[in-house]
Amino acid sequence: MINMDELNKARKRINEIDHAMAELFERRMEAVESVIAYKQAHNMAVLDSGREQEVIQRNCAFIRQERYLPYYEQMIKGMMHISKEYQKACIHHDTIAYAGTLGAFSHIAAKQLFPDSKLIHLPTFAQVVEAVETGEAAYGVLPFENSYTGEVGENLDLILSHNIYIHRMYDLKVEQHLMGIKGAQLSDIKQVYSKDQAIFQSRKFLEGRDMELIPYPNTALAAQYVAEMQDKHKAAIAARESAELYGLSILAEHINTSWDNTTRFIVIGKQPPKTGNRVALVFTTPHVSGALAKVMACIGEYGFNMESIHSRSIKEEPFAYYFYVELVAHLHSKEFSALYEALKQVCKSIKIAGSYEMESRENR
Repeated sequence: MINMDELNKARKRINEIDHAMAELFERRMEAVESVIAYKQAHNMAVLDSGREQEVIQRNCAFIRQERYLPYYEQMIKGMMHISKEYQKACIHHDTIAYAGTLGAFSHIAAKQLFPDSKLIHLPTFAQVVEAVETGEAAYGVLPFENSYTGEVGENLDLILSHNIYIHRMYDLKVEQHLMGIKGAQLSDIKQVYSKDQAIFQSRKFLEGRDMELIPYPNTALAAQYVAEMQDKHKAAIAARESAELYGLSILAEHINTSWDNTTRFIVIGKQPPKTGNRVALVFTTPHVSGALAKVMACIGEYGFNMESIHSRSIKEEPFAYYFYVELVAHLHSKEFSALYEALKQVCKSIKIAGSYEMESRENR
């Protein structure tokens, strides 16, 4: 039986080995940086499956004690994963993903938020989230809420179900225009294509007109479709930039019902934020009487101001709901940490959804 003295000696030996491994880890990552530089110079992909398998097999051959082999293989695979994550973080550190295509409001917001970065457009909101999670993009830009039509529920769901964090909020004034092909007149239009929210935002203008309203994945794709069809009876509701990009004529300007039509965009990242004077939380409550009231009371008792709350149905649980709240708080403060621990006791589940800087409502 091993005695305490022998245990302490073993632990000391482990500490010495860990120190040596830390130094070797740094040397390995420095070598990885040279690989990154070569891949960037030659426009190569991060993943090289053949090379990865070769490294695993070669390193496993160094193990002489058979009982250690499966565990060592796990460690090597872990090292390879870390290497790929670091390579993607370096190669795509300046890549920003948004949903839609050129001319979409998400594209306009991304350009204004990241004017000097590489922008990539993806077909769906979910694919933007996936690009951020996998490291193919450093950040993603998503619409979150409109001052006239309300929240973009799909993106609230993505925040709940994925390991992403809100890093920034950005308000973009949205101006909707009706556009058609060159030579078309407003009286020619029979079908109008656009994102469902854009159609709703323009409802007052569209009322009483003999036009078929056809939802489309986003405003810019609707404009692109109208341009491709070259049919004077078709029009799109989109931003002025879309008309310029796809060679369309604006048939009616500023058709959104609200002149103060604003869409709030979020910037999402993979790592938890480090700063900000607002904290977003997503939580569920037990299905018992007064459960939500307990959460609200807890927030008040700890002295935090809640600026907004949204409820949303949980797709996998009929008639069950989750909640999104925005608190005036600093994520890494002792006061918020105390509140978070208290909320864990009254919530069924809880997740920090992000932290970001916002002006107080008095200054907006």
